[in-house]
Amino acid sequence: MSKTICKPAEGKLGVMVVGLGAVTTTFITGVFMARKGLAKPVGSMTQYDRMRVGEGADKKYLKYNEIVPIADLNDIVFAAWDVYPENAFESAINAEVLKEKDILPVKEELEAIKPLKAAFDHNYAKRLDGDNVKTGTRWELVEQLREDIRNFKKESGVDRVIVLWAASTEVYVPVDEKVHNTLADLEAAMKADDKEHIAPSMCYAYAALVEGCPFIMGAPNTTVDFPAMWELAEKTKMPIAGKDFKTGQTLVKSGFAPIIGTRCLGLAGWFSTNILGNRDGLVLDEPANFRTKE
Repeated sequence: MSKTICKPAEGKLGVMVVGLGAVTTTFITGVFMARKGLAKPVGSMTQYDRMRVGEGADKKYLKYNEIVPIADLNDIVFAAWDVYPENAFESAINAEVLKEKDILPVKEELEAIKPLKAAFDHNYAKRLDGDNVKTGTRWELVEQLREDIRNFKKESGVDRVIVLWAASTEVYVPVDEKVHNTLADLEAAMKADDKEHIAPSMCYAYAALVEGCPFIMGAPNTTVDFPAMWELAEKTKMPIAGKDFKTGQTLVKSGFAPIIGTRCLGLAGWFSTNILGNRDGLVLDEPANFRTKE
C-alpha cells in the first residue's frame, strides 16, 4: 500500500486573492493584527483550535500545527486582484466591516497591498464598474494572470502560492458538455474567446493550476464544477476546493434550512443583513447573479 507523506511547509507562502473587498481586507487585517499580538486568531481552526490526539493516558490536545506541517502566520505574503484601484487600507475603511481602531495599527502593512488589474467582464457582474481591469480575449487574460503569478513569486520571494477567489458572485454559467467536458475543449473555447461559457473566474482557476498553485473558490460560481477543470487539476497535481464561504448568514441558512424542511415546519419568510455585503450585496441584486447563489 502506498503512503503519502506531507512535506514540511517551509519558506514563505504567497496568498493571491481575487477581490480586495470586505471579505479579503477583514481576512488580511486579522492576520496582520494577530502577527503583532493585537488580536487573537479567533475563528481560525488551524491557529486557535485544538484537536484530541490519542486515548486514555496517551490523550493530548494539540494545535493543528503541532500535528501536521502548516504555514505560520508570519510566513504569509499577500497580493490581490481587484477592479477598483484602492489599496487594502482604503478598501478596509470603505468596507466598514471593521472599526477604524482595528485597522489603524496595521495601516502601513495594508497600504502596501495594491491590487493588480483584474480579469473582469462587466456582463458577469453588471453592478460593478471598476476600471482597474485587464483587456484581451479569454486566453490573453489567462496569459496575463499567469504572468502576474510568476511576477509575484519573483518579486516577493515566496516559495509557493495559492489563489483564492473572494470576489463577487458571477452570473450563473451552466455546464456545457461541448465546452466543459474535456481540457482540450476548455482551452479551445478560451482561445476562441467564448465569453458565454468561459467566466473570468475560470481564467483565474486555469492560470493558477497551470502555474502550480492550488485554487480555492469562495463563491457559489461553477468555476471548478466540471470535468475539464478536474482533468487540469489531475494533470497538474494541484488541488481545487470550495463552493462559497460558509461563515455567517450563509452558514446559518445552510444549517437551518434542512432542519426546517425535514420537520415540515412552515416558514413565512426569512430576513437577514449581510455585513460583508457592500459590493457583493449590490451584485446579488442582479437576478442573473442571484441565480448562482440560489
